[in-house]
Amino acid sequence: MKKKILILVCLLAVLLAGADVGTVQVNAAVRNRITGTKRKGYVYVDRTGTVVKAGEIRQAVDFVLKNSSRKNKTRQRLRQCYDALVKFSYFHMGTEVPTARNIKSCARYMFTRKRGSCYYYAAAMAYIARVLGYDSRVAVGGVTARGPYVQLSPHGWCEVRIGSRWLICDCSMQRAHSDQNLFLVSEIRYPFRMRRDKTYAMTVKKGRVIWK
Repeated sequence: MKKKILILVCLLAVLLAGADVGTVQVNAAVRNRITGTKRKGYVYVDRTGTVVKAGEIRQAVDFVLKNSSRKNKTRQRLRQCYDALVKFSYFHMGTEVPTARNIKSCARYMFTRKRGSCYYYAAAMAYIARVLGYDSRVAVGGVTARGPYVQLSPHGWCEVRIGSRWLICDCSMQRAHSDQNLFLVSEIRYPFRMRRDKTYAMTVKKGRVIWK
């Protein structure tokens, strides 16, 4: 009897704390942003109020804290992080287009090695935008900056939702064309010929990151 009562008390404590098994919930007022302190550490909290523990999310949080100022507005911080990511080295990783399952590993590689192909830039940028509170996704297809008669090369880029619009953040093409502005540009205003084949959306809910 005592054992049953103890089990019920434990279950009640979990319910009162508002925590699911395997997740950590914080103050209800904290949603979809980075929170914490220097002493205790910083984390990203999703829209359900749950701390996201995924490795690539933690790496994105660290990147944002290192490369942007907390005194700035969110969009300014996004630009600071974009500029910092563009400085990472381009490294040819083959032409195989990543699937939704591969995007996490692409981001982790980019944050760790500080180099990668267009797909790796796109994946890392999507996570950076996410922890700053923006909806983000990765698009894959083809691109060329060599005129209308040149064959498109395999390409991937990040897109960030600003208000009701999805805007392009193309880090790898920015590296090659520093005279252009490829930060938060619409597809219509994108200066190069582009083809979209597939778009992978990121969903973060109850502490889980899902790509599909």
